Amino acid sequence: MKPSRISTKLSFYISVFIIVAFMPLQIYNFLILKSEITNQINKEQYTQAQFIAEDIQKKIKIRTKFLAALADKIPVQKMQSEDFIKELLKTNISFTDFFPQGFAVIRASGDGAIAEYPVIPGRKNVVFAESEWMIKAKDSEGVIISLPFRSRVIDEILVVIAIALRDESGEVLGVLEAPIFFNRPEFIEYIFDKDFSKQSDIFVVSRKERRFIAASDPNFIFKTTPIKGQDLFFDQVMDGFNGYSSTATSANDQMLAAAADVKSSDWFVIIRTPVDKVYQVINDSLRATIINGLIVGVTVFLVIMFFLTFFFTPLRKAAASVREMVLQNKSLSHIEGYKEDEIGDLIVGFNAAIDMVNDRNEALEKSNSALESLSQIDSLTEVYNRRWLDKTLNHLWMVKVRSQQPLTLLMIDIDHFKNFNDTYGHIAGDDCLKVVAQTIQKTVNRPTDSLFRYGGEEFVILLESTLKEGALVAEKVRLAVSNLNIPHIESSYKHVTISTGVASAIPQLIIKPVELIKHADLALYQSKEHGRNRSECHNDREIVSIIKQSS
Repeated sequence: MKPSRISTKLSFYISVFIIVAFMPLQIYNFLILKSEITNQINKEQYTQAQFIAEDIQKKIKIRTKFLAALADKIPVQKMQSEDFIKELLKTNISFTDFFPQGFAVIRASGDGAIAEYPVIPGRKNVVFAESEWMIKAKDSEGVIISLPFRSRVIDEILVVIAIALRDESGEVLGVLEAPIFFNRPEFIEYIFDKDFSKQSDIFVVSRKERRFIAASDPNFIFKTTPIKGQDLFFDQVMDGFNGYSSTATSANDQMLAAAADVKSSDWFVIIRTPVDKVYQVINDSLRATIINGLIVGVTVFLVIMFFLTFFFTPLRKAAASVREMVLQNKSLSHIEGYKEDEIGDLIVGFNAAIDMVNDRNEALEKSNSALESLSQIDSLTEVYNRRWLDKTLNHLWMVKVRSQQPLTLLMIDIDHFKNFNDTYGHIAGDDCLKVVAQTIQKTVNRPTDSLFRYGGEEFVILLESTLKEGALVAEKVRLAVSNLNIPHIESSYKHVTISTGVASAIPQLIIKPVELIKHADLALYQSKEHGRNRSECHNDREIVSIIKQSS
């Protein structure tokens, strides 16, 4: 029997209804998710760019201070003694890993080196008289940093940190210099992180030179920046903008990008991620959802059209049930069944379609829940990540503003962790991070206490308690990690230790939560300055030691 026009229409309308009820909601959810992910990735890019820029700034500051101190150790009367200076340089290079490429003392005339360590073939005979950094150092009373350039001795991009060596009358007797090679792991290790570079590009750019001086993609190194007008975001950053946005390259590739300045120089860090990589998983899920929705719609259409040919009277009851679910905005559920007839078969088929839709929705909800969980947890250490710290801290800050109760933050850093990685390898380093994180997690076990991985080898503990309680927790955690006795031959303690900075505050609306992190970081700095393997506490007046270093 051929289906009547009424049955065809009814089948068509019901199928379209299911598709219209299901698909737009899913598409809307995906659009919202895409917008939130874009915003979150932009913020994380900007945080990463700021962190890298601050790290570069810190490394330059430390190296500048070290070079000035080394210059003070070179006596005027020994300036022409190659053996003395070489031994002095050799002795000092063993104290630090700041300058793996070594030092050189250049003659005041610029005609080669008086002494160098280690020896770089060819450097001793190079004429530096016209070098920008040589001229700059001789005209300056302190340490200078050169513009980035390509070395004539080693074909790599570098800057030179230099200081003039003078006699009592101020005459220049020589110039102490040390190169910093940008594109080596010991200075900017982030661009060599293969896992990160698979998703994003990292660049360090000189505004004055208009060149890429370091890059995760070697093809960009020391290339000129895009000409004005090719990349609007790049143009803004070249004009001094710090922040994040979406942009397009000269090849019309859509990118999410963020930039932050290195404060003591004309350099800036830029991180960009192709939009296609960001949205690949989401787009695949959206396509699968649309296809599944169409399959459900077509299945429902065929089933209903077949069975409605014979029995219209019972069909009105089924249609009434469907309309009730729609008009009363109820969730899709099984329609009351009939006896074994054609309409009964239709209801069975319709209920099967509803089950399929519900199963798809349940699977999607589980996927969304898994995504949300992954966005909170650090994949290596399995503790909360930096993103969740920011969210939790902001929430607790507002809660404590209302209750005027203290909020305490512990900033934890594994001592000499870079040396640990260099000595035992990154796999052992990852294992060490996991064990330390698990140990801290077991030690901090109150329901209101939370542990987060702040970044690299740094962790943060949030306590809804006082500074005194935070100090006790800090010492408890320090002892727990120390008692692990993880070997670390590069540490003065010969095993892995941690340093902790503790800060506490009663939150106020006029104060931003980030100030608590800054205070804890300052206390952590003092802890490192006082010998590491200890805890320091910050208050509004001074940093005071609360736990003495263990014997």
